[in-house]
Amino acid sequence: RLKSGQKIYVANRRSFVLSLLTGQAQPRVLLLMRTLLILSCFLHVLAKEACETADDTSLLQGKAHEQGAILLAANATQTPEPKKPADDQAEEVMGVAGNAMGDEHAFFSGLMSNVVTITGIFGMFGLLRMYYPLVYSFNILEKTIPESALPEETYLGWLKVGFKVKTDDELAKALGLDSVMMLEFINLAFAICIRIGGVGVCILCPLHFFFGEGGPKIPSLSKIGMGNVINHHPWLYYVQALFVVYVCYIVKTLIYDAQEKFLVRRFKWLKTLPHPRSRTVLVEGIPDEFTCEDKIREFFGLALGNDVVEEVHTVKKTRTLIGLVQYRDTALDQKSQAEFQLEKNEKRPEHYVVNVGQVPQKVDSIEFYTAEVQKTEEAIAEEYHRILEESKKVGGVNCRNAFVSFKDRKSVELAKELDYDSDAYTWILSEPPDIEMVRWQELRLDDNYTETATEFIGYACVFGLYAGFVPICLAITNLANSIHLPGFLNPLWASLAPTMGLTIFLSFLPTVLLMVIDNCYTLRSSSRAQEMLLRWYFWFQVIFVLLVTAVGNDFLDFCKDVARTPLSFPHLLADQLPKATHFYMNWVVVQWSTHALNLLRYINLSKFLGFRTIYTEEEAKKKAEPEDQDYYGFGSRSARWSINLLVGIVFGTLNPTIPLLEAINFLISRVIYGYLIVAAETKKADLGGNFWVMNLRHVLAGTILYCILMTGVFLDRAPTMVPAAVAITCLIFIVRSYFHFTNHFRWEALPFKEMMYKDKDMIAAAAEDPQESYEQPEMRHARSIAANANSPKRSG
Repeated sequence: RLKSGQKIYVANRRSFVLSLLTGQAQPRVLLLMRTLLILSCFLHVLAKEACETADDTSLLQGKAHEQGAILLAANATQTPEPKKPADDQAEEVMGVAGNAMGDEHAFFSGLMSNVVTITGIFGMFGLLRMYYPLVYSFNILEKTIPESALPEETYLGWLKVGFKVKTDDELAKALGLDSVMMLEFINLAFAICIRIGGVGVCILCPLHFFFGEGGPKIPSLSKIGMGNVINHHPWLYYVQALFVVYVCYIVKTLIYDAQEKFLVRRFKWLKTLPHPRSRTVLVEGIPDEFTCEDKIREFFGLALGNDVVEEVHTVKKTRTLIGLVQYRDTALDQKSQAEFQLEKNEKRPEHYVVNVGQVPQKVDSIEFYTAEVQKTEEAIAEEYHRILEESKKVGGVNCRNAFVSFKDRKSVELAKELDYDSDAYTWILSEPPDIEMVRWQELRLDDNYTETATEFIGYACVFGLYAGFVPICLAITNLANSIHLPGFLNPLWASLAPTMGLTIFLSFLPTVLLMVIDNCYTLRSSSRAQEMLLRWYFWFQVIFVLLVTAVGNDFLDFCKDVARTPLSFPHLLADQLPKATHFYMNWVVVQWSTHALNLLRYINLSKFLGFRTIYTEEEAKKKAEPEDQDYYGFGSRSARWSINLLVGIVFGTLNPTIPLLEAINFLISRVIYGYLIVAAETKKADLGGNFWVMNLRHVLAGTILYCILMTGVFLDRAPTMVPAAVAITCLIFIVRSYFHFTNHFRWEALPFKEMMYKDKDMIAAAAEDPQESYEQPEMRHARSIAANANSPKRSG
């Protein structure tokens, strides 16, 4: 049996490793955090074991897999550890180990250490918020949020923002509906976990503890869980079957109720969409003979009636113009920096200009970049007029995609419902993305065969990530294990090496997935890329977090086994998942601290401090935002929150304390993200709740896994088939609820009757001044430059 200090080390390492798996630990501080954590644990273990004999150490090493621990070498002369089987290596890399005696010491130690960490971070944040309000309180300074959300002017006044803010229409207008629904998802997750955990702790835990008949060999943390219930217990499994019914009912009811409330918000959001987005459609696959604005206007006029089209913007090939505009922006930025240096140092900045075949010349920076801007603007105006002339002809600079704005919303909905051609890949009409999120480079592509080929490559890359996850981690880990450092550095490296592969692989997983999405898929907006990231990242975590003990060493072998005998899947889950409940208890507690780290916004702060040396504070703030969307965007953040909720649901019957720990997790999340999203983070492009709907679908899908797990548990352990039959009935109920949720709630578009009987919101939105039209940014900038160049004042 491991000593107390070693158990603490093992539990901290387990919890930390899977926090890496979900991406909860921050990628850019992973090595620092891991080094500090393992160094402290290593010193503790070393002190405990300094007086142990070499035989004792060898015995512990021989028991490492059985106890779920990785022990450090006692000294440099110790006999090398024999090579472990593949399954042992996989378990070591994942950091997941079975329940064991003494885990309660590690759990309560980790609980206390995480509480201390969160308290320290909260104290540090209070100081940072006072010294750097542009980074931590920007929305408060700009007065863009409702007064009800403003924090008190005290050191800890920000703690109440997450609870006092109302997720109403006023906040949705200030932050966007997607951001508000992220806060609502925290509320929903807390409600589900507190209901499941509260009933489980009050009813199941006493029953497990007093009537489970597990005996003295059961670990203390398992006494209150299903691990303390003997096989074929005469009546306790019937109670657990009723609890499964309760869990499924709670999840389905709360999700459906939340979706009903969301529909009200969604329809109001659709009604108040600003013009031109509310009256515009994205048209793709335009036939070659219609690729000019006049032809497109004529086509829709014949289809829907004369004078229904307000504006047409074909996507144009503007590679030369883009280069000119980018060079002008760079020159303006360099000029701005030079002027800032002049104001700061009271000396005109100079630099050398190198031309091919000439001697470098020293020039005045401000005068040089002023001349460059003027020269480039003349070239931009000339190129802009050339593109305008060519766009009047069919083909040429015009691509096969366009944005068409109509004069009323009825015409928009009618246009989207019509079939214009027998070819399904022509005249494809869809909702336009937010103007700021349009990916114009994708819309300029006309080759459908190339798109299909790159998408196939993208799927292959994602499958390669799934199949190669464990082998890649093992390869990196084995390489790290083969490295031996001199002296006292070797034991420290030995503690880092076992999970080196997991650290490197998972630190950049969201970034790698987004790179695949960006390079292999033709998406019309950046928000759609976040949606795809959410889907892939979520299922990756389902397999390698929720099902990690069942998947084992080889993902492909796991898939083959399930495909060969699908009915063995419930038994596989029932055999493996109940063994790791202690690990997930520690893992949930670690999430509290990883959420708190997000509060510091250390990456944005570092950018701000760096840019502040060469720009004004206002410019430095703009360049420091937004936060890294690979990790902090809607997609990645939603996937992690959904997995947190599902851990509470899936393991809630096996150990009822886990959903209560998750309830505390979402309570802390409400404090942290209730302040960050409302007061600190900049407003993001809004899809109007798409991430919310995907999160709810994922939770229902995860509940299906929960029912499969409990079916396997009851089949293997219950005295009769009745509990398993109840679980199968719940499985059918949740599967039906999942498909009913998808088909029943029509949330994407505004119902036609809402447009027939316009309310005051639609009338007010129609009366507002229109925003920027769906014109390519480089064309918009070029038009403004050309207009200034032709103005009388400029000419004079």
